[in-house]
Amino acid sequence: MSGQVIATAQDHWFTKALEGPTVLTTSTEVLDAPDQAETLGLSPRQAEDIRRGALDMGLTQCADPHNSPYGRSGELCPVAPLRCLECRNAWILPSDLPQLLLFADHLDRLRLRLSPQHFGQLWGQTHTNLHAVLADRTDEEKALARKHIEAGQAALHLPLVANVEFDS
Repeated sequence: MSGQVIATAQDHWFTKALEGPTVLTTSTEVLDAPDQAETLGLSPRQAEDIRRGALDMGLTQCADPHNSPYGRSGELCPVAPLRCLECRNAWILPSDLPQLLLFADHLDRLRLRLSPQHFGQLWGQTHTNLHAVLADRTDEEKALARKHIEAGQAALHLPLVANVEFDS
């Protein structure tokens, strides 16, 4: 029985990890070819909208913001951008790096304010996924993104709830 509980838990987290965002680290060329985009589960319209930034949710692009796994079908995603890094609809493009670095800084500040247990419950999966995405980027890419941030060319816009945490 305990083996079944462990296997179920492992399957749950493995499925969660597989349903996370799609990350494009070097270019968006894969979105240029309709057959490649369709292979990735995107319609030509979605691929075009992602490429031109029409589906920008703040941290990532969203293939279908009105069909979120966190909300009702037909309604705009209720958890964007805070849970985008845990969502199968999210597409992370090279141009999203400055916002991701700013979000990492935000989470690092939260980590100092919250107990490790509370931080893990609220932000653990997002933090893990974010650091996995950032680990795939070169130091040069990160330095260039930091220059954009310092020059005021990138800012992080989060909902008010992202700045207030309550212990339950």
